[in-house]
Formats: sequence, structure tokens, C-alpha cells
Amino acid sequence: MAKQARAGELRTLVYFRRVIRGTDEEGYPKTEDEEPVFGRDGGGQDIPVHCKWINAHGTEAFTAMQMQLREPATLTMRYSPKIDSTLLVYRREDPQPYEIISVDNVEDRGKWLEIKVQRKGAAR
Repeated sequence: MAKQARAGELRTLVYFRRVIRGTDEEGYPKTEDEEPVFGRDGGGQDIPVHCKWINAHGTEAFTAMQMQLREPATLTMRYSPKIDSTLLVYRREDPQPYEIISVDNVEDRGKWLEIKVQRKGAAR
């Protein structure tokens, strides 16, 4: 897949959110909130990140079916140390999140990130 992208290819807006889990006074899980990783702008909207979004196709799609992945995709974006595999990814106005499978700092240069995602599903 693409290990880098030209500026014109970074057309897809995505939002990264971190899940914050709360507990009650007895220690049982109570709430689950999400907060934006890159903060909010003056209007209270999450700050988006531009990336190159490539859905799985061809032999990669067959491999994804064997691994039972749901709607896999590859994102290429500029490097940020805030990105890790615990985050949720929202694509534009899509209300259903994607979960991160892996994050690759391409050639350990701190210039590009290649992120593999899949549609988040319910627990089995």
C-alpha cells in the first residue's frame, strides 16, 4: 500500500477520539465517553485530520474476509505522536466508528503514519 502521499491525496477528513471510561463509587464501570484527540475549534467542533483513505480491494479484500475483518481500510497521514492503537476513528460525517488495528511510523522517520482500521463491531 501507499507508504506516503502527496498533499493533494490527503482529501479525506477523519476525527480521532479517545474513549474515557468512568466508574461509580464502588468501582463498577458506569460511563463511557469519547473526547477528541486533537481538541475542538472555537465553534466546539472536533478538529479533523486530513488523510488518504484506501478501502481494501483485490487480494487484500480476500485476506480480510479470511481474517474476519469488517470493512478494512488503510489510512496514510502525516505523523503525530498522539495517534495510538487505542483510539477510535470517525470518517467525515459517518456516525459509526472504525477501530485501529495497527499503526506504522513509516521507516521510523516521524514523517508519515500508515494506519490499518476496521469497522467497530459489537462483542461476540
